[in-house]
Amino acid sequence: MAARTAARFVQRRLLSSGGKVLSEEEKAAENVYIKKMEQEKLEKLARKGPEQASSTTSSAASDVKAAGGPTESASTGVSTDKNRNYAVAAGTIAALSGLGWYLLSKPKKSEEVVD
Repeated sequence: MAARTAARFVQRRLLSSGGKVLSEEEKAAENVYIKKMEQEKLEKLARKGPEQASSTTSSAASDVKAAGGPTESASTGVSTDKNRNYAVAAGTIAALSGLGWYLLSKPKKSEEVVD
């Protein structure tokens, strides 16, 4: 949960400016806008009804439980997001390729013949 909060902070506060340095007034305006958008999102969840809001909070809680340990069943941790699945597969392949390249690039030890 803390990692998710930290990632949200970095994404919204530090990366939202596009890398340019903002003045104090621009920072204040951006903070007001971000808080307004977060408030609208919470109001939208509240309008959906208690069942919908509780299901989203319970899904967030189940995400924390799934990351907590192996007690959850395997089907609850399976992602249905196609792009995320491709990213995980590509990352795994890249890591294994890098490891293979590292291990195979070591020079072969050969015996020297002494005359």
